[in-house]
Amino acid sequence: MSYLFISRKNVHSRYYKMIIKRLNLDAQLYIMGLPKLSSLLYLRQACRVDFRDICHEQLLRKRAYNPIWNHGPLSRLYSLVLTCIERLRYAKYLAVLKQKKPDYVVVWNGRKLPNSTIVMAAKSLDIKLFYFENGLLPKTVSLDPKGVNFASSLSSDPNFYLSFDPKNDCVFSAPEIVPRSNIRQRQKFAPIALPKRFIFVPFQVPHDTQIVCYSSWIDSMERFYDEVIQAVKTLHDPSLKVVFKEHPSWHKHYTSLYEKDDIALFANGNATTELIEKAEVILTINSTVGMESLLLNKAVITLGDACYNIEGLVLHANNRQQLSNCLNEVYQGWKMNPLLRDKFFSFLKNVYCVPRVTKDDDEHILAVKQRLTETDEFSNFERC
Repeated sequence: MSYLFISRKNVHSRYYKMIIKRLNLDAQLYIMGLPKLSSLLYLRQACRVDFRDICHEQLLRKRAYNPIWNHGPLSRLYSLVLTCIERLRYAKYLAVLKQKKPDYVVVWNGRKLPNSTIVMAAKSLDIKLFYFENGLLPKTVSLDPKGVNFASSLSSDPNFYLSFDPKNDCVFSAPEIVPRSNIRQRQKFAPIALPKRFIFVPFQVPHDTQIVCYSSWIDSMERFYDEVIQAVKTLHDPSLKVVFKEHPSWHKHYTSLYEKDDIALFANGNATTELIEKAEVILTINSTVGMESLLLNKAVITLGDACYNIEGLVLHANNRQQLSNCLNEVYQGWKMNPLLRDKFFSFLKNVYCVPRVTKDDDEHILAVKQRLTETDEFSNFERC
């Protein structure tokens, strides 16, 4: 089997170079660069490909940064130019892949440009794919043949996890939750005194794949705020507050929301772990904070597509009414299934996630090799 890793010249390419040297496989790295003359042979084929979804997702990302991209004529012009660029890119990678003839293409994430176009080209040639992404557990990465996040190979069937490891040989202990550091552009906030009773709502990065691709009805943090506030008010509980926290990796400060409603407050300076531990419920779109909350035995409600949207593990809402229903269900006594929780995380730790204690530790290299060659336990589950 041959593997073609494709990347820009960035941190991912440096990581790929390191593991390729140690994998002892037929693998090579292709660094993205200038167009290829041989691309001209595939332009006609590229002109028949529909790039509307890619353009739409890219516009959503740009609008998260700057509302100017909501301007109709500007967005249409941008979509036209982007379509031309991606047709050229698609033609280029048809040429590259037909020349290299890999059995597998390896990319990071696969739902962001330029990798999303490369994925389309590989699929058109029936070339199999592997997708890298940051791990679902601390000190791990994901390496999945189907996709990442909600598009991953993880099952949504609770019985799959409940039947895993029937002899309980895989003992799971919750890992230490590693706090995410603020980016330099973020203002520093002091911790606040938290209310006695509150629901915790972590904001997410609005241009991230989790929002752009896997959040069907919450398209901004402003919309997230409004929907949560309206749903909580249906509980008619004046002692219950809502505590929000802005994402530490997002530069924008939502100052217009800080004092918008009396039942809400922002705790940007408080540790996320503290907010989870003291909250009664965690409302998230599909953040990893939801998984951290499950580790801490908290009730979690998701509003978007998440790989942990599993019946009995979390409650899920696809609209405002369902969100109100989920909140009522929690306050009427709904509890997650602790056995399902333990089995789910045990499967992640012992089967799905690829361990990565350091950048080049032996365990990590071996786990990557076994995943790529489909000789690990996860691959056995996939074949079944």
